[in-house]
Formats: sequence, structure tokens, C-alpha cells
Amino acid sequence: MEGKVSRRPLHAGSWYTDSASQLNKELESWLEKAQPVHAPARAIIAPHAGYTYCGACGAHAYKQIEPAEVKRIFILGPSHHAYLPGCALSTATHYNTPLYNLKIDSESRDGFFTVPVERFISTLFMWRMVCVCGVCVCFKSLP
Repeated sequence: MEGKVSRRPLHAGSWYTDSASQLNKELESWLEKAQPVHAPARAIIAPHAGYTYCGACGAHAYKQIEPAEVKRIFILGPSHHAYLPGCALSTATHYNTPLYNLKIDSESRDGFFTVPVERFISTLFMWRMVCVCGVCVCFKSLP
């Protein structure tokens, strides 16, 4: 069994609040105002800049998700610091957030190390998974 390796929220406290209660209030406020016009979505593309700038816009994307229909979430995103010819996968076992910590489905993630990027993307749509901007990880379950 692998040891626990957590990815900490690098921008909590700068691009968004590190207070769980304040973050929850902000997210709930944006989601309450968003309308599900294309739900249920098979995939979404959501902004990931500071929530002050894109929180309301992101809420519209997330509002298109029907949580009861989601089996797995893949978070895909660009590298901001180095050129990558393919997809980088985090080796973390947990993804920490100000609200709660998420367990990463390491078995599913590790299976993608041998899959070409084009097949990976088409597989996401076949399996009805949700894609959002961020870091490429696979979650087993949400709290």
C-alpha cells in the first residue's frame, strides 16, 4: 500500500479564501444564482482563476452537473510553469481543499499512464465523467 501524499491547496488564502465557512458561503451564493440550462452535462469547462474574478461564471458551468449521475470526476488543466507534450498526472493520494480533503482514485489514475491523450479524452466522454479545469486527478467519491 502506498503512503499518503497530499496535494495542498496552493492558492487558498490568495486566489480564494482559505476559510471553509466563507468559501462555502461564496460557492452557495454563486450556485444559487446559476441556472441549469444544459443539464445534465457530460463534461464541463470551468474557469479556475481567482474566484473573485470567475466564481459566478464557474458556478454556471458546475450547475450543469447532475451530481447523482456522476460516477467519477477528472480535473484537467494546463501547466502554468513548463511545456508538456502530453498529460501530467499527480502522484498525490489526496487533494486538500479548505472545505474537505478528497481521496484520489490512484488505481484509475495509474491506468492512464499508458493511454494516449486522444484515447483518454474520448474515454472520458464515453464513461460520462465530468471534466473541469484544474489538476488532472481521479476521485473515487465525494463527501
